[in-house]
Amino acid sequence: VTAEAPPAPPAEPAAPESARSSNVAAPSDAAPAAPPARTPEPPAQAGPPQRKADGQTAGAHVPEIIRRSLDVSPVATVLFQDQTLLYANTAAMTLLGVEDARDLPEPSRLVERLAGSSPREPVSVDGEDGAIDVLVRLTSFPFTTGPATKAELVPQRGEEASRPLQAPRARPHKGAVQPQPDAAPLQAPAAPPPAAASVGASERLRDPSAPTADELISILDTATDGIATLDEAGTILSLSAGAEAIFGLRQAEVLGQPMSTLVEGDGQRLVRDYLAALGESGIAAVFNDGLEVQARTAQGGSIPIFLTIGAIGADRGGRKGAPGRAAYCVVFRDITQWKQTEAELRAAKEEAERASAQKSDFLARISHELRTPLNAILGFSEVMRTERFGEIANQKYLGYANDIHTSGEHLLSLINDLLDLSRIETGKLELNYTAVNLSDLTDHCLRLFEEDARARRIVVRKNFPPNLPAVVADLRSMKQVLLNLVSNAIKFTPPGGQVILSGQLTAGGEFTLKVKDTGIGMAEEELAVALQPFGRIHAEERPDIPGTGLGLPLTKALVEANRGRFALTSSRGKGTLAEITFPVNRVLGG
Repeated sequence: VTAEAPPAPPAEPAAPESARSSNVAAPSDAAPAAPPARTPEPPAQAGPPQRKADGQTAGAHVPEIIRRSLDVSPVATVLFQDQTLLYANTAAMTLLGVEDARDLPEPSRLVERLAGSSPREPVSVDGEDGAIDVLVRLTSFPFTTGPATKAELVPQRGEEASRPLQAPRARPHKGAVQPQPDAAPLQAPAAPPPAAASVGASERLRDPSAPTADELISILDTATDGIATLDEAGTILSLSAGAEAIFGLRQAEVLGQPMSTLVEGDGQRLVRDYLAALGESGIAAVFNDGLEVQARTAQGGSIPIFLTIGAIGADRGGRKGAPGRAAYCVVFRDITQWKQTEAELRAAKEEAERASAQKSDFLARISHELRTPLNAILGFSEVMRTERFGEIANQKYLGYANDIHTSGEHLLSLINDLLDLSRIETGKLELNYTAVNLSDLTDHCLRLFEEDARARRIVVRKNFPPNLPAVVADLRSMKQVLLNLVSNAIKFTPPGGQVILSGQLTAGGEFTLKVKDTGIGMAEEELAVALQPFGRIHAEERPDIPGTGLGLPLTKALVEANRGRFALTSSRGKGTLAEITFPVNRVLGG
């Protein structure tokens, strides 16, 4: 509906067509000359108005990233520091009915009322149309010049709390005449409210548990890891409290600087390459595990940090986003303590290796010194006990010669076992890998123990299926393994018992060799002792069994040196089972 304006005075030029359809009346004859009435702007749709560039900043300069983050919120928000109004977002300008924070009658009075408000009691603030009762929620907000206060305003009038945010009422031109009371105003076309406005204060009142932007910032600030946001060019836009603690710098000191300035040396190039690669999906996968670099600190030193960078709001194919917006999120972690622990572990490992090398060197030297006189003892005792140069009249002397020879052989065996075990521990044992037929090797070992088993009245059996494949192993060491296992099985099995050697190919292609006996066995806690060097189990059933305690530890070490697995199971009175398993990559095809 349009209101017809009165005819213009003859001296004045005719008003444009658009002016005749306006709801603003033309000046009368008695009125002084006034500038021509402006063509009214077309009515705007309901929703937040477009603000002027930095027009809502009343105090110190507010960075663009803070203004954007506040303006996207549908809740009326005012930012102030001490007694100075810093910023009011679009929703706050709409609520107060002004277009610019500088149009507020008394900004300092508004700040004073907000600062002294209670979250449970409404407070009255001055708007363009009079006082407005609002509930105020105050929280801390990080700012470039130090912590500021963020106030969220929720109107208490029912219609204000439920309706979507409307555009602020336009202020009339100073020279314009107000419309007549009986003039029918233009009606704005109905339009759906913006999506952001439709979930305004009423939505927040329905879900008070949803975290606000400043709550999310506070959550990030409690993390010990540092968090920073960067723009497309790698320039720092924000820094969390954790990052400030890591670098010893305030956020205001690094805003606008390249992220690479926080690291030292070659780390700057690595960070630049990291950022560049995030835009190329094929290369970005290389950096998925992050980077370890040296970071600069405010005290002039450096600390090791581990950082990861991810794109914010980007497609997987590359970077997206408008210039000046946050494009990357960087997470920093101080790994100084880990580096110290790593250095201590490395030093302990090197010290243990030095001690092991010294032990091996000692054993090698002492074995050489022991073997020279030991060979003489074995040789001379062999001559005497065989009576090679004449008969020994006294049989006691002959018995002593036999004892000397037996003791010398035992000592030589002990020295050889110690040397082999030491070489395996230091990785210096030389193995000659060939194709070993374990079935044939088992036959050879059984022939060596045939007489001993018969004397002890023990049955020794072999159970190998035909055409079993050979395995890749060292023949000499595998022979020693079988001799040790069969010797132990016969030694700890009472008369009438059995020792069974079996071999089979598993469904997965692994070769398993088993040595099982029906001997006295061991308890579960005794198994760990038996696998330790010089660990001997004192069995009440057979207290006279000799041994050095090196057989099983050496057997396990030799099997593992041949890339096999050794397992030992046993129970008291039910015997012992030793299993040697060669993986499929050590089994040759038949």
